[in-house]
Amino acid sequence: MQNHVKRGLKVQIEIDTGSSIASRNIVDCYILEPEFDRLTISFPESRADLIPYLSEGSEIKAFVYTFSGIIILDSIVYDAPFDGRMVIEFNEEHQIIQRRKYLRMPYITDLFLQLDEGNYRTDTIDIGGGGVRFHSEKSFQNMDKYNAQLRIEKYGHLIKAEGVVLKKNFYKPKEYVFEFTQISEEDRDKIIKKCINLEREQNKKY
Repeated sequence: MQNHVKRGLKVQIEIDTGSSIASRNIVDCYILEPEFDRLTISFPESRADLIPYLSEGSEIKAFVYTFSGIIILDSIVYDAPFDGRMVIEFNEEHQIIQRRKYLRMPYITDLFLQLDEGNYRTDTIDIGGGGVRFHSEKSFQNMDKYNAQLRIEKYGHLIKAEGVVLKKNFYKPKEYVFEFTQISEEDRDKIIKKCINLEREQNKKY
């Protein structure tokens, strides 16, 4: 896991404050210092009401958003939240499940799909490490395969990927998903970093 977990990555911790589903609270944090079996993470002052449920030894579930997907950790609180940070401890051998799932964020940018008649340009609706959702006046067939290019930064190079177009929401006829089937890990990392930065900027507004 050490190769995947780095400073600055997003961590969501699930805090149970009661017996019902509604009592499960999700808090967004970020990794400040990764260690072999512990993570020092940020803890937002806005959720200080949950600190009584995070005493040392309390069991919590942590979802670490890495560049390879989500790592789910069954953890305990090692150091309770203090001065905007806390430490959680986990057993790497027995308590890690890794899933291919990625953070997605709303973001409008250029998407170019390579068609027989030439490149088709459209706008994304949101982006993530596994693919992008996009708007299109043109109709696409479900599971059609395409090469594509995606612009992440205004003056950055275009990211290249292969993938399939999926129709996931039939109530929105002009929305499609382009799911990556082939993309370099370097380019996937760039998309995930962009999503993390977008989320941080969004959180600053609240």
